[in-house]
Amino acid sequence: MKPPADAPEQRPEPAARTAASTAGNAWPLVIGLALWFVWFCATYGGLAVACAVAPPSPALGPMNWLNALLLVLAAACTCAFGIAAWVSARASRRVPAGAAGAGPRFIARSASALYATAALSTALVALPAVLLAPCV
Repeated sequence: MKPPADAPEQRPEPAARTAASTAGNAWPLVIGLALWFVWFCATYGGLAVACAVAPPSPALGPMNWLNALLLVLAAACTCAFGIAAWVSARASRRVPAGAAGAGPRFIARSASALYATAALSTALVALPAVLLAPCV
């Protein structure tokens, strides 16, 4: 039997549908730490190149242009990873409860944890730039 023509069609809310499709995508599980790896390699590769081309004076200690640049880049990346962790955590809360949302919710929570790990790792890897002089 067909439903009456004037009965509204039951569809999920757009926010729930968008959250489920965003949270169900497995790419955030790979992208977070892959981008952290790219940042890590670029940081230490760039540091090596800068030390070979234009090393700062060792007399300046840790307060020099190279460490300042590394700290600015690390702060930007830490903020970006933190925002990605926050967005993933919000997406996991918007996934509807039930067995159908268990997979997307798991992926969103895992992505949030991985982005938070990348943010913490970025901050900890940049910490020597505050304490140590480069190129020594």
